[in-house]
Amino acid sequence: METAISYWKRYFTPDVVAQVERIKQDMYIMSTGVRIHMDVYEQPDKRAPVLMFNHGGGGYSRIFAPLALAMHARGYTVVLPDQRGQGYSDGDRGDFTLAQCVQNIVDAAQWARQRYAGKLFMAGGSVGGGLTYKAAAAGAPVDAIICHNLYDFGSARDALSVSRFAFASDLPLLPDIFAASTRMMASLLPSLKLPFMLLGKFESMVDERDPDFFNIWREDPLPIKNISLRYMASTFATPPAIPYEQNRMRVLVVNQTRDKMVSPAVTRRNYERLSGDKHYVEIDYGHWATGAQFIAEYVEILERYLRSEESAQSLASST
Repeated sequence: METAISYWKRYFTPDVVAQVERIKQDMYIMSTGVRIHMDVYEQPDKRAPVLMFNHGGGGYSRIFAPLALAMHARGYTVVLPDQRGQGYSDGDRGDFTLAQCVQNIVDAAQWARQRYAGKLFMAGGSVGGGLTYKAAAAGAPVDAIICHNLYDFGSARDALSVSRFAFASDLPLLPDIFAASTRMMASLLPSLKLPFMLLGKFESMVDERDPDFFNIWREDPLPIKNISLRYMASTFATPPAIPYEQNRMRVLVVNQTRDKMVSPAVTRRNYERLSGDKHYVEIDYGHWATGAQFIAEYVEILERYLRSEESAQSLASST
């Protein structure tokens, strides 16, 4: 009998489901006062490199099972945490802040650093790309990060750019008016929730090569369905602890040229703001993708970058 816990199997073939059930472990930590769930694909060798991947606003850990399996097959321990109130984690569904999500990621990274001896890398997609940068800037003990999309949620312009109101993001004063109005409403009714599907262009999440994903995702009981004004206000007022212009972390930014959900120009603009050791690559896909060809290309990009980081760090430590 299918339940909310087992619905994830609809996304994948029986072979993929069998691999996940054979390798994946469910682990938990406490963070921001609630129990945070993590899917963990662990290597026997604690010295193996570790990749932690952070989901975006409409996702959760199990959706990224093919990516986890592919990276695990290449020798990585893979950790996929569910942020507060999302996926299999505890907390009021849809009522949280970006700062709480960042802290969940920081705490998960600290757990991984204590448990494993290998290099720790962190990645994230969509909103998770921006959260990955924010968590690293807030002290997550990682060696390098990969931001699949890079959004600045201390910017009213960016907050609008990732929503259905993107048309207003470049108009004079409108982003600030949106931000002030949202903060005022949140101060009065912080827990009031609005339909999540109405806020983002989720029907454009994938391109034409993924014809089935959206319909399966739309019926999935685990992604959040409503979002609070408290959360919405936080998307206008959660800047990174280290501004992009002052970045000193190793960062790879991945941008997708077919993105119809959020303009690729947003990520490109934020990449250009980054200082420090930064790298940039574009991929010919939509906001996200799920096919075997995408996973193969994406894993190749990740591993090429991560292997170069491991080599560079090993060389630096030996000199």
